[in-house]
Amino acid sequence: MERVALTKFNEKHCHKWALLLKQRRRKLDKALGAAVSGDFKTAKTLASEVFHGSTGTNSDPGMEGSLLYHMAMVTKMAAEYRIILEALKIETPNVEGLLWRFYIDFVSDAKELLFEVAQLSETVIMSVRNPVLGDEEKIQIFRNLVEETNKVEKMLEIEDQDPSNSLQKLFIEWVDHVVEMRLRQEYETIKGLLIIERLAENLGIKKIEEVFCLVKKWFGEETVEAAFNVSIRLGISKERLQKLMLSDHFIEHELEMKNLGGFMRFLNCPIFGSHTYFEAEMGKKLVTSQLFCKNFCKSHAQAMFEKVIPFPVGVNQPVMMASDGKCEFHLKLAPTASESSQEKYVPLVVSWNVTLKCNLKCSHCYINAQDADFGNELSTDAAKMLIHQITEVSRPLLILSGGEPLLREDIYEIIRYGADRGLRMGMGSNGMLIDDEAARKLKDAGMWTVAISLDSSIPERHDEFRGVKGCWKHAVNAIKALKNAGLQVQVNCTVTQQNYDEVDEIMALAEDLGVDNFHLFFLVPTGRGNELEDITPRMYEDMITSTLTKTTKYKLNVKPSCAPQFMRVAKNQGVDMSRWVRGCMAGLYYCRIYPSGEVTPCPYMPVSLGNIRERSFKDIWFNSEVFRSLRDFEQLKGKCGICDHREVCGGCRARAYGVTTEQMDFCGALHKPTEMQGDYLADDPWCIYQPKSLASRKE
Repeated sequence: MERVALTKFNEKHCHKWALLLKQRRRKLDKALGAAVSGDFKTAKTLASEVFHGSTGTNSDPGMEGSLLYHMAMVTKMAAEYRIILEALKIETPNVEGLLWRFYIDFVSDAKELLFEVAQLSETVIMSVRNPVLGDEEKIQIFRNLVEETNKVEKMLEIEDQDPSNSLQKLFIEWVDHVVEMRLRQEYETIKGLLIIERLAENLGIKKIEEVFCLVKKWFGEETVEAAFNVSIRLGISKERLQKLMLSDHFIEHELEMKNLGGFMRFLNCPIFGSHTYFEAEMGKKLVTSQLFCKNFCKSHAQAMFEKVIPFPVGVNQPVMMASDGKCEFHLKLAPTASESSQEKYVPLVVSWNVTLKCNLKCSHCYINAQDADFGNELSTDAAKMLIHQITEVSRPLLILSGGEPLLREDIYEIIRYGADRGLRMGMGSNGMLIDDEAARKLKDAGMWTVAISLDSSIPERHDEFRGVKGCWKHAVNAIKALKNAGLQVQVNCTVTQQNYDEVDEIMALAEDLGVDNFHLFFLVPTGRGNELEDITPRMYEDMITSTLTKTTKYKLNVKPSCAPQFMRVAKNQGVDMSRWVRGCMAGLYYCRIYPSGEVTPCPYMPVSLGNIRERSFKDIWFNSEVFRSLRDFEQLKGKCGICDHREVCGGCRARAYGVTTEQMDFCGALHKPTEMQGDYLADDPWCIYQPKSLASRKE
């Protein structure tokens, strides 16, 4: 008969961590049994789930995930009262008596719940008296445990060794560190609530509420940044960290990019559980409890989503744990100033070629950029008008491209104007003009992410492709300067016959440089790219497959671009697709602005649907016949039209257009819809997939 644990704190809200440890203990016992019976394959699989985690219906972040989560939560809970005290500029009030009383109650729960898992040592219990661990200490603890785990897992590959004692010892080491971090987390939670409650008694609840409102954004950004700094250095991706940060919660969620939002419903909260226990023990309603939920929890969630999701995201909290016993966050991607918009298709990304002028001579340039003034670029006032018009439709990621955007004298003014109006500002640059000073200016102006082009790990090959000697060194130095300035950095790499076999080395270089995202661009026959020899459709498919496979090898986020088939491949590989909207987003969630103000479906499909000097961006976006046809999947032709993946993929519309027209090298000119010779609704000629319906016909 299983022993029933009696706890003081609410078990559902406060002790999921202990439930996970008990489940892992049982799984470890099964692994040990499998090893004893000689089934080393099963033993290794179960041990991996215990230490590294598992996905699926009964997902578990594993020991690694739990330790990272509780490390982050210790920092978060300690930051809550520290930031309030700093804002008030007062000393920490003495709450030692109640703090220790409630902490010992929680320790009692831990002993009761972990009876079958491990014994709590006095060292672990008293660890809360020690200073809060710094980032370097956390990283070293984690790395040591992972190194030891790797050694033990290798023992499971040698069938004549008995790994039982090593597995048992390793498990206890992980348990001790996870429990220590959970106890530290609770200690800081108790301390924070008691301190803020004492401040409310002394200064009045109104004053405390004002301070919460004042510092909440700062709190969210600081605590999320701290968690990311540790996890990224340990090789944990943003997406995985986001999931780990939810590991101590029972949640229901629906997050679908194609629906432009979703919700997350939290059915438990360790902080709420602690606050409820304090109220019961103290015999009074704590006036500050809701302030934590309303201000800090929401700001932390907002900062987390903004860090992980590449588009601006609005977060609403209609249901709060402190008042309703559950919590809901509703998400809206690229929200407009008016929350009443119910449009199905709004731009999440707008790419704007702010200039045709460039200081390189790239052989694949889709826009035929040159070292000369175009003469018809949008003025500063017209640029601001465009930004205003875009915000009337949505709040997208606005990518400033070129040419080389830093050649515009008003570029920092444009960046600041967009950022001040709620746009997430991005830039695509060759890096030639980015040094430490330029990187700081970009950051100060409100830039969020910068993509640097890097097409080889070998300087000479990159320089040859880009047409200027020394540009590889400038690109690498630009990446370093941008990282030092605190900007998110992406590497854009264009795949051609010349660097097809070098992509792995380029990705490794990007990771060594600390890059956040790696986008692999596939050549589209437009502009000067029309003269290059493209890779074959089979090479194209193989590269997509191998690139997605590498997402588990590298800590940077990898995504193929101009290759919508990656959604089909990702689905087949079981890759998490929740962060991606669709394969081809042209006309649905994405468009391009030409330097003169012309709107096109994407940079590689040079078809003008109207000029913002003559029609509003809103009018063009919602009323263009080309845009409307792109949103009607029934109009797709050939095998794309009958494909079972057409809603998630859609095929590359620019490649379909480029291959079916004879005039793609326009030297900067654009086609009007009435002048189009190609068919942008034709099937994607570079896709080798055979739809199920087509395959069945052939049979």
